[in-house]
Amino acid sequence: MPSSWTELAAKDTMKVIGLMSGTSADAVDAALCEVSGQGRGKLKVKLLEFHSEAYSERLRERILDMSEPKHGLTDALCKLNYHIGDTFARAAEKIIEKAKLKPGDIDVIGSHGQTVSHLPPRADTGLGLTGIAQRLGSTLQIGEPAMIAERLRVPVISNFRARDMAAGGQGAPLVPYVDFLTFSSDEHSRAVINIGGISNITYLPKHGAEKDTLAFDSGPGNMIIDALIQRMTQGKQKYDKDGDMAKQGQVDGYILSELLKHPFLQLKPPKSTGREEFGLDYANRIYDWGVNRSVKPKDILRTATDFTAITLADAYKRLLLPHGQVDEIILSGGGALNPVLMARMKKEFGIVKITLSDDYGMPVRAKEAMAFAVLAREAVQMRPGNLPSATGAEGPRILGQITPV
Repeated sequence: MPSSWTELAAKDTMKVIGLMSGTSADAVDAALCEVSGQGRGKLKVKLLEFHSEAYSERLRERILDMSEPKHGLTDALCKLNYHIGDTFARAAEKIIEKAKLKPGDIDVIGSHGQTVSHLPPRADTGLGLTGIAQRLGSTLQIGEPAMIAERLRVPVISNFRARDMAAGGQGAPLVPYVDFLTFSSDEHSRAVINIGGISNITYLPKHGAEKDTLAFDSGPGNMIIDALIQRMTQGKQKYDKDGDMAKQGQVDGYILSELLKHPFLQLKPPKSTGREEFGLDYANRIYDWGVNRSVKPKDILRTATDFTAITLADAYKRLLLPHGQVDEIILSGGGALNPVLMARMKKEFGIVKITLSDDYGMPVRAKEAMAFAVLAREAVQMRPGNLPSATGAEGPRILGQITPV
């Protein structure tokens, strides 16, 4: 690691660790990357090592509990912030060990943190505000970066969403900026779809510039599916491995039609969402509603799985295709590993070529963590990391806050 920030910023090739825990809140994903070059088609990201550090069951319960508005006690949140920071630091330590490197070999760490609340901008805040303040939302990612910097003696970039949201943006999705740098093409128009806890879509027209990139959250990803599985198995399973339980169910047409009426699905971009809309409370209401209508649990699960695929396809057709054709769809995220979800996706998307991000050197499980490695390097070199066309921010902004060593 260089001895000064100026020396670090001047480096073209950096070893960067990206740390990410998504809305599923099941683990910290760590991606050790070598990042070089800059700009569309010139930036290169090479994955050197990947590690997933699972949350303990107790810690995960605390995160999910804290994410429920009625349980947000300040003292518990304060303690949880440091506990998660320690878990993130441990994930960074382990990936360095797996790569047979030392902390001093790492230039910078980019930590997204763990989202416990994401409240996008809306017209009426109820606070009597005016101007840009009226449109502001709020977002909170915890996982104290000082814990990571102190343990590893490596500078940390964190709190990426805040600056975009302060500029009137949604604060998300942020990965589309990295999609623009790494997947843009002069020969093909592409849609990059990530199915994590929440699903999002990035549209990259061929020859497109940053301003031509469209991106937004489409709605649920794995979040509802995971919550239903955990309830059906009394917590013994965290997710529907290989779609095995959904395969045994049938779609309930009435429940599906009601789910498709969710207000978020009708919003136009820019838009983002999270656990507040599609989290545990929503999943429990779906389950209870289905059971009360004598719908079998596996049928409820299959319906929720198809719900994710259909909302993605609807957003693609209604909000993306009017902007131009798509030659190829690139998938990432844990949902890309669910065969039942993928079968419904292929049915909905028709003959469009569908590939995995693995084919472009970004494994489906590692892609988001890799993206925050890139965003950390962009911040070090003082380049904006948001796409105003995706988030709705008033302009490009340098993202993240620095915890030096």
